[in-house]
Amino acid sequence: MRTDNHQVNIRVNEAEYAKIQASARIMGLSVPKYCKHLVMQSKLKEPKLADDEYHHIIVDLSRIGNNINQIARRLNQAQSELAEEEWLDIKEELEKLDREVAQVWLRLR
Repeated sequence: MRTDNHQVNIRVNEAEYAKIQASARIMGLSVPKYCKHLVMQSKLKEPKLADDEYHHIIVDLSRIGNNINQIARRLNQAQSELAEEEWLDIKEELEKLDREVAQVWLRLR
């Protein structure tokens, strides 16, 4: 008696099917057994955060990024009033914050 009582169908184009067939042949398996092997061997990762948590983080990062841009704009307007060394320190700190925010964005994607 057959224990596999569910069937999963997918559609692929000619090139994709040829690649699957060749890989299955190399492994010594039929196409269905090869596909099942691939699926069963795959390791899925659980998301680190729930969707609503991602949303809140994205909103917060957007606000932080906007604040950094507003501060940078104001500093550019007030550049002549600041000492050169002070200006460079502030600019460096803002660039550092901007890079950190960009790194967080990359990790979320």
